[in-house]
Amino acid sequence: MLRLAIDLAGVGGIDLPLEVSAIDSFASATDAPERRLSIVARYPVSLARVLGGEELLCEVFDRCLAVSRHLLEAAPGWLGE
Repeated sequence: MLRLAIDLAGVGGIDLPLEVSAIDSFASATDAPERRLSIVARYPVSLARVLGGEELLCEVFDRCLAVSRHLLEAAPGWLGE
């Protein structure tokens, strides 16, 4: 998970800090664990500036898209495919 956080930090950059966390849960004592991965980005946005056309979110959305693509490209390696 640390490796993923480091990789995503390079993709998101310093303008889009990402929080990565994982949780293993067990439905019952005999079941295999189910891992849930959460990635959260916090980016301050002034709605007044967006409404006034002073702040554009295109670059932020492009960075989010890059993070999503990175995750999709890396998924087969994690799943052993």
